Order: sequence, then C-alpha cells, then structure tokens
Amino acid sequence: MELDKAETGLGYMLEAHKIGGPYMKVISIMAVLMIVITIWKAWEVFGKKQADYKLLDLILMAGSVAAAVGIFSQIVGIVQALEAIRAAADISPQIVMGGAIVSFYAPVWGFMVFIISLIFYFVLKEIIKARQPE
Repeated sequence: MELDKAETGLGYMLEAHKIGGPYMKVISIMAVLMIVITIWKAWEVFGKKQADYKLLDLILMAGSVAAAVGIFSQIVGIVQALEAIRAAADISPQIVMGGAIVSFYAPVWGFMVFIISLIFYFVLKEIIKARQPE
C-alpha cells in the first residue's frame, strides 16, 4: 500500500511509520519510554502522594533523543539519496521529490515526541513543585 493511497488517520500514520525507515523504531521506543515514565511519575504524584524529581529528567531526555534521531535519520537518508542520484545517470524529478518527502517523516515524528515530552515534563514538574513543602 502506498502512502498517497492510504486512508487518512491511523492507516496513514502506520504507513508513514513503515516508510520512514529503521530510525522510526528508535523514535517510537523513545516515545514509549517517555510515556511509561510519565505514567509512573503521575501514579507516584497522584496515587502514592509522593512528590520527587527522580526520573523526571528522563521524560525530557527521551523526547530530546527522539528529535535528535529524527534529524540524524533525515541527514543519513539525504546522503543515501544523493549517492543514488549520483550513481544514476538519469533520474526523474518525481522520484527525487518522493524521496525528499519521505526524508521528513522521521524528523516530524521525532519532533512530535519531543513536543509531547516537553508538555509532560513541565506539567509534572509544576505539579511536583506545587506539592513540595515550602
């Protein structure tokens, strides 16, 4: 199934994830790590009524790594594409543009994870700060 023929919504996202390359898996692992730590910290704060900053920086770190891996994967993809273009004598602009579009999937996914991690990090940080005794 090609991406431009995929349905909108979840089907489109899953197809873009497959097309995005192997680095998309690393970014997804960082997203899962960020979500697990966020749930863990939220459970500590709201369920156990404990308020500490342990592991909180890992939320921000997972998002930062996801964004960095996204940019790195785009650079690697563009270098590979340029090598293929150099090796081919004649290449159509449609193929070049299709490859350029695909090179943006991982950075977009990485930055989405990063933005979500920023939101979770700062919200939890402010909640923990408010619950700390003065």
